Amino acid sequence: MFISVLIPVYKQPKLLEDIIEKILKNKYEEKEILVAIDGETNPEIEKVVSKYRGRVVIHYNGIHQGKVNLLNHLSEFARGEVLLFLDNVELPDNESFLSKLSKEIIKYDIVELPKEAIVSNFFSKIISYDFLTVAVLCFIISKTFKTNLFLSGAAFAIKKQTFEELGKFSKVINEDWDLMLKAFSLKKRYSFPTNLKVKTLAPANLDEWIKQRNRWVLGIKFWWKQVTKNIKHYIKGLPRIFNIILFSSIPLIIGLIIKEFNLFSKFIPTLIILTQHLSINSAMTSIIYFLSLTIILLQGLGPFLVSLFISSITFFVFSKVLKFRFNIGEYLIYSLFYLPVMALFYCVRFMLSEVILKPQIEWKID
Repeated sequence: MFISVLIPVYKQPKLLEDIIEKILKNKYEEKEILVAIDGETNPEIEKVVSKYRGRVVIHYNGIHQGKVNLLNHLSEFARGEVLLFLDNVELPDNESFLSKLSKEIIKYDIVELPKEAIVSNFFSKIISYDFLTVAVLCFIISKTFKTNLFLSGAAFAIKKQTFEELGKFSKVINEDWDLMLKAFSLKKRYSFPTNLKVKTLAPANLDEWIKQRNRWVLGIKFWWKQVTKNIKHYIKGLPRIFNIILFSSIPLIIGLIIKEFNLFSKFIPTLIILTQHLSINSAMTSIIYFLSLTIILLQGLGPFLVSLFISSITFFVFSKVLKFRFNIGEYLIYSLFYLPVMALFYCVRFMLSEVILKPQIEWKID
C-alpha cells in the first residue's frame, strides 16, 4: 500500500529532521513525505527543509491556519492509500517500520502507534508514566474490543478512504479524539500494535505540563459535550462503550460491595489501585480516583502497601510487553505523589474552567 507521511510544523521544527531522515532511509518504497509549515517560516525551519528539497513535498501557507485546517488541506495532495500523521515524534531505527505498518493497516482502518515519552530530566521521567498507563489502557481496549474511544493524533495511520468518509478532522480543539469518536460510531476497526512504538516529547517542567493539561481538559470537556449532544449517533455503539467503562469501574464496584459486607481481600485494593492508574489519565475519573483511594486507605496501611506493590509489578510487566522504560522508584513517586496532584488539578480545572480559570493557550481551529 502506498503511504503518505503528513508532518505539520509550527514555529519550531523540533523532531522534523529526525522524522524525514528515518522515513527516507526506510526501505519501504511506496511512500511520500509531505511537510506543511503553518504560518510564516523561519531560519530554523528552513535550515531543516532545505536539506530535503526535491525529495520531500513542502507546503507553505504563509498564514497561521491551525493544525486542523493545515492537515485537512495537506491530505488533498496526498497520493497514498494510507495517511500516516506524525507530529513531533521520534521514529525507531527500524528499516521495516513502514513495511510492518502497511501489513497492519490492511486489517484495520486506524492504527495508532504506541507513544513512549522522551525524558530529559527528573520531571519528565515522572510524567512518562502517564504515557505508560495510557498505552496500557489502549493496548487492553484494542485487544479486547478492536476499537477505542480515544486517539492520540501525534502518531497514527488511517486509510485515506476512511479519513474522507469520516469528514476528515473536525474544527475542534481535540480533533484526534473527535475523529476516533466518529470512527467508533461507524464501527471502524482500530489497532494499537506494540511493534510500532514511537517516542514523543513529554513536558519537561511545570509550565509545559500545565499548558498541555489545560488543552487536554478543554478537549475532553468538548468530547463529552459531543457525546451527550449527539447521543443518537452513538446508540449502536453503547454496548461497547458500557463495556469499556465497566472495565475501568468494576474493581471499584466490587470493592464497595465487599466493604459493605465487611469482607476483606487484599486483592480488592489491588484491583482498585490498578483501575485508578489506568483511568485517571482520561481526566474523566478524578472523583472516582479519590473515592477509590479512600476505600483503599480505609482498609488500612498494610493492604494499601500490598496493593501498591502488586500494581508496581503489574505495570512493570506491561512495560516489558510494550517495551517502555520503567523504574520502580519513579513509579512509586508517580503513584504516591503525582497522581493525587493530577487528580486534584483535573477536578479544579473541570469545575472552574468556564467560571474562574480561563484557558491561556494558543490553539487555532478556525
